[in-house]
Amino acid sequence: MSRILFPKDFRYIIGASLVMIGCMLLGFIGVPIERLGIVALEEDYLIGIVTAPFVHGSWSHLSGNLIGLWICGYIASRQPKFKRVSVAIVIMTGALVWLFAGDGNHIGSSGVVMGYYGYLSGVAVFQRHLTGIISLIALAILTYLANINLFGTLFNFSENISTESHLFGFLSGLLLAYAIRSKRWKNLAKNEN
Repeated sequence: MSRILFPKDFRYIIGASLVMIGCMLLGFIGVPIERLGIVALEEDYLIGIVTAPFVHGSWSHLSGNLIGLWICGYIASRQPKFKRVSVAIVIMTGALVWLFAGDGNHIGSSGVVMGYYGYLSGVAVFQRHLTGIISLIALAILTYLANINLFGTLFNFSENISTESHLFGFLSGLLLAYAIRSKRWKNLAKNEN
């Protein structure tokens, strides 16, 4: 029963959340955690490709991202290959932000949240199986109830928002869902012959 309500892989979301809270506490006592963000094309900020999702500018920034992360992460953690997909979303999103983003220090886990959103959307569209479609419907209902507009967030061009993280995260998730579908398709074709 507990596996049904609490997927085994959701523990990684909980762990990442605790690291984010730890980073906020370090920043609170004066540790320069903003150095762990992404500044496009700055070699000193390459580490941010992997660390930026754990760094947030304020407690409200963190809490807003945690709500989205828990909802999207919970649903995504029920999908096969969750760990690989998660690592790939972080690296792809971070690398694309580092290569193509505009000015500023890009921090926060919203790129990962949008990556899960893209992945779940892609699973529903490309793999066309009942669990993927139900997962996307559950995501829509839960984000609606939490007053989160993922589609609106995707195209939020406000000044202090890393729209690049949102767009590249969503695109990374979508591409991963397509790639997994393509591999599954090839494996099915091999097994049929």
